[in-house]
Parts: sequence; structure tokens; C-alpha cells
Amino acid sequence: MTNYDLLAAMNAIPEEAILRTGQLLENEEKRNVIKMKKIWRTVLIAAAITCLLSVTAYAVTQFTVSSHRPAAGEHYTAQYGNVSREVPTEYVFTFEGPEECPEVQFKANWAPSPDYWGFVGPGADGWSSLLEANELYNETYRCYQPACVVDVMYAPQFVNGGAMILSGWTPGPITEETWGAVQAYKFQATATHPMNPEGTVYATGNFVILFHPEEGWIIGVRGYDSMESIEGIARGIEVRQTGRTVRSTDFGGKLADCDIYIG
Repeated sequence: MTNYDLLAAMNAIPEEAILRTGQLLENEEKRNVIKMKKIWRTVLIAAAITCLLSVTAYAVTQFTVSSHRPAAGEHYTAQYGNVSREVPTEYVFTFEGPEECPEVQFKANWAPSPDYWGFVGPGADGWSSLLEANELYNETYRCYQPACVVDVMYAPQFVNGGAMILSGWTPGPITEETWGAVQAYKFQATATHPMNPEGTVYATGNFVILFHPEEGWIIGVRGYDSMESIEGIARGIEVRQTGRTVRSTDFGGKLADCDIYIG
């Protein structure tokens, strides 16, 4: 068939047939549009359900914390190798949640002075899991004291019956604040051990404990420096995940102290 034969055949098609064909094609296009709308509606509903399920699952993995002064008869025992020993406890933080969480490092973006951090300072890239400041000389007590210690602990260590405790320090009123996604606990505490042989002088320290309820890390910032300095350091803390996972089985015991220490 030549091009002229094809053209002649097309001219012979009745006009009514052409109109019916066009109407059929238009209806088919409408059906396809409706069908695509239904498909996209199904996809969007599925995505919304997946999102809701993800949020629900994520919410289930959140950690919670509670704190209290030990009641009469409430005892905490630490394991030192094969030896168990009861630990004097003035305050208790307990946690509930999953048995694993992301491992993190922190960076202290602010310090009272450029040479504030001591022998245990930040790594070459500024990130660390432990910081110890240079010691301060206290004229009143005539001794050196840790200006500040910053370290990281993890809630999975304490779930299912464990606890983070304050031993050797009696806290005053504790202020709980929300700093973005972090819960901050601020307080001053008095040492239970005297600074002089007569037993009349007791040191005081300042504490800020940061807890991230979604990621499960706990960063303690505490020392003999002023609360202004301790809080300034705490507010400047930046945290990143290392890509590794911390599990409750990684720890030798379910009890840990958050006191002021060196080394």
C-alpha cells in the first residue's frame, strides 16, 4: 500500500467512527489517571503507615531515668573482681530501656582558659571519651583539687537492676533542665569525707549530668571549679556517634559512680 492508498483509506472512515474512537481514548486516559491516583494514594498511605511504625518502634527504644535518695535498707553492691563490696550511696540514678545504644565521643567546645585541660586532654581532632582538667590549688584547704572531669557512660549498663550512684557526696537541691534533646541535672554536693583531721571542713563540688533519652548516653561534667565554669563546659559539649554499638554485656558490673575523681 502506497502513501496515497493509506490516505484514501483514512478519508473513507466515517466521521462518527472517528468521534467514537476519540471518546474511547479520552475515557481510557481518564481511567488511567484515576488508576494512577489510586496507586499514588496507596503508596502514600503505605509510606505514612511505615513512618508511623518507625516512629513507634523508635519511641519504644527510648531510655528513661529516675533518681532518688536511697531509702532505709536500700543497699548497692559493686563487684571488684571476685569480691563484692557494699558501696556507700548518697544518691541514685536508675535507667530503663533497651540493652544497647550507639557509642559516642564528645568535644568540649568551651573551657575557662586555653590551657584548662591537663594530661588527659582531647585527641588531635578534639574528640574524646574522657577529659581531666588541671588541678586547682585551694588556699582554704591547702591542697590541690580536680577542677573538672568529663566522661561518658551509657544507660544500657544500668538497665535491669543497675544504677549510676553518687558515692561520697551528698547532693543539695537538684535542678532538672531541658537543653534541646538532652536532660541536664545540675546540683552542688558536699563531700562526706572531711578535708582536715579534726573533721570540721568538708569540700563542695559542682555537678552537671547530661542524659540523652533517645541515644542513651550520659555525660558527667563535675569538679571543684565554679558552677559557672562547670555549666559553661557542659553547655559547650558536642557529641558524635562513632558507628559502634555499646551493649549491656560490655560492662563488668551494673553499678558505676559519678563522683569527682582523678585518673
